[in-house]
Amino acid sequence: MSLSISDAQVFSAALKKARKKKHLTQAQCAELLDHSVSFQKDLERCRCSPSIENFYHICRMLDISADDCIFQDSHDRTGSTYQELLRLLPLCDERSLSVLVATASALAESPAAPSNEERGQT
Repeated sequence: MSLSISDAQVFSAALKKARKKKHLTQAQCAELLDHSVSFQKDLERCRCSPSIENFYHICRMLDISADDCIFQDSHDRTGSTYQELLRLLPLCDERSLSVLVATASALAESPAAPSNEERGQT
């Protein structure tokens, strides 16, 4: 089973972005992922889609969020703050997680406060 056209486009963009972020050429990336350069190029050009096993392998090796490829919702989940929060979550106990959920829910429901830049401060 292959990805839908829109999912393949999202994956292609994520793959190319992750490769460039790691400063890899297509050939270096293909070698890292243990597939051919032509397959790498086809993936990035959205000419084919990976098997589920390859999808998993590529996401793991290049630190691509599978959720962002599957549940596209326009939120950037590659930022350092988001990634730091993800690293900390497994260290929290159930009570702490409940506090985080309540806090995140309250923040998500309230309008965003203007940044210093928006207020004319630097």
